[in-house]
Amino acid sequence: MAVLFEGAGKAVCSNFCARISPEPGVDPRFLAYTFAAAYDQGLTQSAIKQTTGIQNLDSGAFFRTPWAYPGTEEQTRIADFLDAKTITMVRLDSRIEIFLDLLSKRQAALLANAFSEDGSNESDCFQRVLPLRRIMNRWIDYRGATPEKTASGVPLVTAKNIRNGSIDLSASREYIAEDSYETWMRRGLPRCGDVLLTTEAPLGQVAVVVDPEVALAQRIILLRTDPEVCSPEWLYWYLRSPQGQAELQLRATGSTALGIKADRLRGVPIPLVHPALAEQRLSAVRSQVDQIELLRSKLAEQRSLLAKRRQALITAAVTGQFDVSSASGRNVTDGV
Repeated sequence: MAVLFEGAGKAVCSNFCARISPEPGVDPRFLAYTFAAAYDQGLTQSAIKQTTGIQNLDSGAFFRTPWAYPGTEEQTRIADFLDAKTITMVRLDSRIEIFLDLLSKRQAALLANAFSEDGSNESDCFQRVLPLRRIMNRWIDYRGATPEKTASGVPLVTAKNIRNGSIDLSASREYIAEDSYETWMRRGLPRCGDVLLTTEAPLGQVAVVVDPEVALAQRIILLRTDPEVCSPEWLYWYLRSPQGQAELQLRATGSTALGIKADRLRGVPIPLVHPALAEQRLSAVRSQVDQIELLRSKLAEQRSLLAKRRQALITAAVTGQFDVSSASGRNVTDGV
């Protein structure tokens, strides 16, 4: 929900958006805060319907719902109070976003350094550079096939589930039936340590299989390295590095969504160093990335608490849990 103020310029209301013009006597800011509070308290659930697993607002039912509002002066007083209190939280959230961006840049610089040559030391130079196909023991490609999905069963890993270097099943919960698992996975079963790469929408997301009891969907390729040539961890971090991502982008095609074909992916050059040096570099990467992830986790926690605090403040103000004319905004979210 957002308010379009006068002077903001022209705007287009696209799909999945509804434009509401409040009647005279209704402060649009108060209206937006009221909708936010209603959603937070679950009061809009009766107007929400499921379509192919996606929640949609039944606008007809929503706009038929009766709403009660205080007088215009009280609406303006509440909106002014919330504007003043929430702007500070918005600024804090912006700072957290800046810190998160700096951490991402720090991690990218760390990985770029790990996969760079040091010309001053011959032992730190790449021993050889091999195309991806030369370091593989197994290549499992499930593109071009669509499994029949069920309400429960074996978790299905789609391109949506691979992000930030790991498999996040909460991002999209889809399943295939247990009795059809082996039939569907006939091209090969995943193992712990296998590297997964998304080939389209989005391209270049990488993860390592930790729990092999999963099924693989379209736009994902499983890479199982030959440990005598390259460790899976080296491949994992290289594909996440700026150099690895650049090689993928260089070979990608497509106008709306970039994707990479299997034959072009097989040719991606993988730089290799002596195993002892590889372990030394990977050890440094692990240590520093762990610190970055710890900081990122703490910032994400603070961001979540800030969002809860802001929502609780909005709900308390528009539902009359306290008088904004005398409230400082403190202690209204105890227990949040």
